[in-house]
Amino acid sequence: MTEDLKLIVIELNKLLETDYNLITFDSLSPESLLQVLVDVCHAFGAIEKLDVRENDPEDTNLQVMEALRKVQYRPAADIDDPGAFRRGLVRGEKKLIHPILRWILENRERVKKASYLAKFLIPLDLPPEAMSMPELGSLWAQYLQTMDDFKEAHRAHEQSSHEGTQTRELRNDIGAIETEIENVKKRIERTQGRLDKVPQQELMLEAANSLRIEKERQRELLQQIDEQRQGLNRANVQHERLQKELRNAKLSVQGATPRNLLESLIEETQVLEFMVEQKLPQELGQRQSEVQTLQEVIDEPNIGRAELQELQSKIDELSREIQRQVETRMAEYSTHNDTLGPFRQQAAMVSRNKEAAAEQLDQVTRELREVERQLQEKQRELQETVGEVTLRGEDLKQFVNTLRAKSNVYKQQRAELAVLKAEVNDLTQTLDNLKTQDPSLSSTLSQVVDDEASSGVAGLSLHVADGGGGESRPESPSMARGMTELARLVDGLQRAVEAARHRVTPLSQQLRPLRERVIELKDEMESKKQSYDALIATLNAESATMQTKITEAERAIRTLEQEWQELQLEYERSQLLLEKANEDMSAAGSAGQPSLKETLAQQILEQETIVKRLLEEKAKLASSKADRVQQLEMWTDLRRLFQAKIRCLQESKQRGPGGTLSVSRGGAETFTLQ
Repeated sequence: MTEDLKLIVIELNKLLETDYNLITFDSLSPESLLQVLVDVCHAFGAIEKLDVRENDPEDTNLQVMEALRKVQYRPAADIDDPGAFRRGLVRGEKKLIHPILRWILENRERVKKASYLAKFLIPLDLPPEAMSMPELGSLWAQYLQTMDDFKEAHRAHEQSSHEGTQTRELRNDIGAIETEIENVKKRIERTQGRLDKVPQQELMLEAANSLRIEKERQRELLQQIDEQRQGLNRANVQHERLQKELRNAKLSVQGATPRNLLESLIEETQVLEFMVEQKLPQELGQRQSEVQTLQEVIDEPNIGRAELQELQSKIDELSREIQRQVETRMAEYSTHNDTLGPFRQQAAMVSRNKEAAAEQLDQVTRELREVERQLQEKQRELQETVGEVTLRGEDLKQFVNTLRAKSNVYKQQRAELAVLKAEVNDLTQTLDNLKTQDPSLSSTLSQVVDDEASSGVAGLSLHVADGGGGESRPESPSMARGMTELARLVDGLQRAVEAARHRVTPLSQQLRPLRERVIELKDEMESKKQSYDALIATLNAESATMQTKITEAERAIRTLEQEWQELQLEYERSQLLLEKANEDMSAAGSAGQPSLKETLAQQILEQETIVKRLLEEKAKLASSKADRVQQLEMWTDLRRLFQAKIRCLQESKQRGPGGTLSVSRGGAETFTLQ
């Protein structure tokens, strides 16, 4: 995610000439983020310049969606709801706008080309009524023909540009090949010249050919050994996996009996039977009812004011009828004592528990499938990264030790290479100083190098000291003096290099164990740092666990204190009732009034009757909850449909002839033409 933001910020600063960084860009408000998207689309010519703060949100959404259609942007595969995508785009959600910005900035050329072509290839949106006019029909045919001509011209232009690019590339490739051929010819000539001086050329060539064949054979044998070793490792891994599966299977059936297995199979069969016979048909029916409702809404024709009033009257009549039915049902339940109420409640509770268990089973099954899919992806990524064989145990330790030894050798050779590079830099600087002091040195040195063709500095000095000969012999006294001076300078340079090498050798020998010690200390530091990080993570996890336990303990203490207070209040209330009962008993013995026990028993009976009636009403409401929810959804959809039709009617009125629209308190609308 950070890499994506970094890429977006860098490309935005280049494109829009802004100075965003990761923090400021991530802290942008939704409106500012949507404005950035609009500016980017405007930079590629896919949308007109606009301000999202002053423009209407619906208009902004339409223009942004049109711009995305022009640049041929396709949302991610996990976005399957276009309405949610449009709403999130209007709200300026980061999870939608950031991928759009990244895609546009990564495909700049493609977006620029698509925006350019969209200006000429996207047809105009004309109403069907306009196409019936003869003039517009002929213009529309010319427009389509012009669009086709533009397509052909653009295709021919692209093809010619592509052919020109291919021609230039071929010319460049031919020039590079010719240059390489010349270099190879010169190299062959130099090699042939060196080979002519070597005695017994045929024997040496045969020996080199035999050596090459043996090396290829050795390489093939090593490759076969590696393949066999990998096959052996794969077989060992598979054997260990099968052994583990066998042990797990033995452990799983260790305490199993036919009765237990049969009971588990029966339970699994019952669960699957419940899912297939009850839950899945219920969900299928709900989906079918939703589809049917949506289809009815889609097929519903445009309605007028009279039909709206008629539907409103039907709705009012149905509402009154429902109210009467509910009152009648309540009266029946209040007059008759329903003995099946508790059983209905238990059946409803069992049904709810079954549905909850089925939902939980579906959720767990989906989570299991997701985890298995992630496991397969991780295994595939691991196989692509480290190969088919996964090292374990002693093989992994041996591989780590070999890798550490190779790393030490690499670091040692890298240090030696750095020393040699420093020495080469010193020699190059010395040679540059010599060329500065003697300008004729450069031309003389290049001539000698061309004549000798790969002879070293030592060979050059030897050749000059011997007086030269053959083709490289100087032809004038000035060149002879230059060669003598060059030989003297080269000899002095060699002596200086040898002295410097003798001084550097003991220092490098002393520095080598120090470097090894530094490498060991770094490895030790890394291992201890990993241990420290692991310890910190463990301590943080334990601290979080302890904090959770402390929070739970405090919550339990507060719960117990609250229960103790409630019990204390209950005890005090019982004491008061007991005192009042004693007083009533003493008064009843003298006056003959009903006792407190009888009064309380009567009140308890009344409360039980009320509770039973309420439970029955609750069960009835719960049983009809699905129908009521479905009815509510249908009314909500109908309300949305009416609102959409009213909005369309208002828009058509606004686009229609001029007039005055007046709305009375009763909801009647009157439109007066002017």
